[in-house]
Amino acid sequence: MAETFEKPPEVGGCYKPLGKAELSDHDGRSVRLKAGSATVELTALAPNLFRVGMFPESQSPHYRTEAIAKEDWEPVEAKIRGSNDTVTLSTGPATARVTLDPLRVSFIDAEGMEFVADDAELGMGVVEQPGADVFSAPLGNPVRLYKRREEGERYFGCGERTSGLEKTDSYQVFWNIDPPAGHTASFNNIYASIPFVLSMRGGKAYGLFFDNTHRVEFDLAHEDPDRAYYGAEGGNLVYYVFCGPSPRDVLDRYTELTGRTPMPALWSLGNQQCRYSYINAEEVREVARNFRQHDIPCDTLYLDIDYMDGYRVFTWNEESFPEPENLMAELQGQGFNVVTIVDPGVKVDEGYSVYVEGRKRDLYCKTSSGEEYHNVVWPGICAFPDFTNPKTREWWVENLRAILDKGVAGVWCDMNEPSLFVPRQSSMPAVDVVHPGDGDPKLHGQIHNTYGSLMARSVREGLLKLRPDRRPFVITRAGYAGLQRHALQWTGDNSSWWEHLWMSMPQLQNMGLSGVAWAGVDVGGFFDDCDGELLARFTEFGVFQPFCRNHSMKGTRRQEPWVFGEPYESVCRRMIKLRQRLLPYLYTLFEECHRTGAPILRPLLFEYPEDETTYTMDDEFLLGDALLIAPITRPGIEHRHVYLPRGTWSHYWTGERIEGPAHVLAHAPLGEPAIYARANTAIPLWPEMNYVGERPADPLTLLIHPAEGTGESMLYEDAGEGFGYERGEYARRMLLCEVRGGTITIRLGTREGSFVRQRESVHLELHGVNTRPGTVSVNGEEVDWDYDEAEGRITVRLAESAGESTVEMRF
Repeated sequence: MAETFEKPPEVGGCYKPLGKAELSDHDGRSVRLKAGSATVELTALAPNLFRVGMFPESQSPHYRTEAIAKEDWEPVEAKIRGSNDTVTLSTGPATARVTLDPLRVSFIDAEGMEFVADDAELGMGVVEQPGADVFSAPLGNPVRLYKRREEGERYFGCGERTSGLEKTDSYQVFWNIDPPAGHTASFNNIYASIPFVLSMRGGKAYGLFFDNTHRVEFDLAHEDPDRAYYGAEGGNLVYYVFCGPSPRDVLDRYTELTGRTPMPALWSLGNQQCRYSYINAEEVREVARNFRQHDIPCDTLYLDIDYMDGYRVFTWNEESFPEPENLMAELQGQGFNVVTIVDPGVKVDEGYSVYVEGRKRDLYCKTSSGEEYHNVVWPGICAFPDFTNPKTREWWVENLRAILDKGVAGVWCDMNEPSLFVPRQSSMPAVDVVHPGDGDPKLHGQIHNTYGSLMARSVREGLLKLRPDRRPFVITRAGYAGLQRHALQWTGDNSSWWEHLWMSMPQLQNMGLSGVAWAGVDVGGFFDDCDGELLARFTEFGVFQPFCRNHSMKGTRRQEPWVFGEPYESVCRRMIKLRQRLLPYLYTLFEECHRTGAPILRPLLFEYPEDETTYTMDDEFLLGDALLIAPITRPGIEHRHVYLPRGTWSHYWTGERIEGPAHVLAHAPLGEPAIYARANTAIPLWPEMNYVGERPADPLTLLIHPAEGTGESMLYEDAGEGFGYERGEYARRMLLCEVRGGTITIRLGTREGSFVRQRESVHLELHGVNTRPGTVSVNGEEVDWDYDEAEGRITVRLAESAGESTVEMRF
């Protein structure tokens, strides 16, 4: 049975906090101290980023884990000051302070506010286990870190979690599992582990990343409301402090450390369709035909495990999927990309070349006695690749050719917690499985949470090697911090429940606050039977996810968008067409995420940290900074409460203008979910199309809801494939809308970059304008325009231009 934790387990031994310390060494950015047998090192990696390492047995400090993408940091101007009882390391924006007797660490911002301060009594230390040795405690002694919770401090993040957005007064476990069907908010750990917490206090944000790949636990003021606790069952104690002061600053620096989301292929942002399983090629063709005949957009279809020969990875079932290269070519001709599943388990079969080659090259995990470790998954008895070994990852790349050469567009990594069938829904034993690691062996318990990330890393590296001119598309279920630089994450096997529709929102918001911005849940739910109303409402939410895929379990009702008939089919069509139109907006958000780490689907607190009302608004969210989405998550209703933060907002469907902050009752009938657009912020839209590339993206429409004041946004474009953007082959331009008295001024900034989109015109659409303009000019010359009085809409057509354009409307 999957191991989940709702209450802290009992831990034997005696906790010993560090005592008196003395300074042993320092350089321009770090100090090193000795406290008994432990070495503690404090380093300023950047002006607003510190690293603290405690090494219990005086080992030389070492910090490399699978999470870390950046190790070489630019020099930091830091001042070190010491006295008999204190050492400080100051960068200007923040100061780290170490008291020496006993050793305690705290941080102070430029305004003198203390944060991430060690608990005065407990600090950091080790749980000593009397009489323990390498045999009785093979993972080492547990390590712990206790921090004071400041008054008003609230906790968020922690990666993929169940329950609500805020994690204050909770106990969090980080140990990847495949939970039973129908997991609920009472479940704690599920598929991925990101031991990162974002804290808010007085409108300011900071982050703490506890980088330990053993089983980790956080107590976020649950047992003691004045204290937070971070611990691991072994290893060294290493944590990073991100000093903010805004959530944007924290995420920028966190993703600089752990890696940014790569730029996606444009097609991968379109609508996607999956089922476990489309059982043969004809069924896949039928699904493809239905999408086109029903005029419902779709860019990607998935093949689950039934495409394989006996579930053997890197094979094809020649009876149900004969000549797969022809099927791939046929679907590509209709505008579909195909993604296939790949599991880590390799069937033990002497007639199966993949297994035999892996055994010959000694690339599988071992038992503690040195034998090949076996367990049962879909193919039967399997061996499991040791992805900690670079040679294993290279071998995995070689095997990818078997599917890529047939024309497959992307790879879906599943069952990579790893999930095993004996015992049911278990994983590898923590101390009885060894990862040889090409000469650097580790017990499974030391690296368990990284197994999924390492598999995804192997696949991404393989796609880059085998298709160097194409952007890899990799999707994974499991992973560790830093996962975002290898793959997108879907949240695993949810259920066709209204409760899971609600839970999707705080789940994705916390993932975004933990660096995993490219993420999504199965639209409609995977387990159990969906119905028309639930699918329609799930789709109204799902089209605004960074990753949008409908997916369901075999044996359940089919739930493709047309299955339940009217009115649900039309609702799904309308919403999916809206997503396709929004692709240039989504793509611009992905570029911002790639450059800065900013989430795509955002909690309101990310943009409005000074407004504590936003901290509890976990059933609504922002898509970028221009759109606020508040889905319906209960059956049979079409009204709901929506909180609008400061600023002017316009209802997307009716144009009603509302000044925030405000609590409103929104009418949201089927097909018209509560969507609000931020005033004066241009939202780029494409013409309707059923897949990327079906027709030219001409004209580009810039949708604006003007109101008194000023707003700005950005439009980013590139080829949507390949890596030309790294050589300057992109187009970025600022968009400004200013409303002052009787004048609306819109400026399209000069295009940055060398990419030129082949289109003739840009259409400005201004909604919610109840007065006909007197004149409209572009760069000082009057132009024609259209005004729809019934809709309150002005349309101005501009010729595509690389230079700056200024549109002025006088009333």
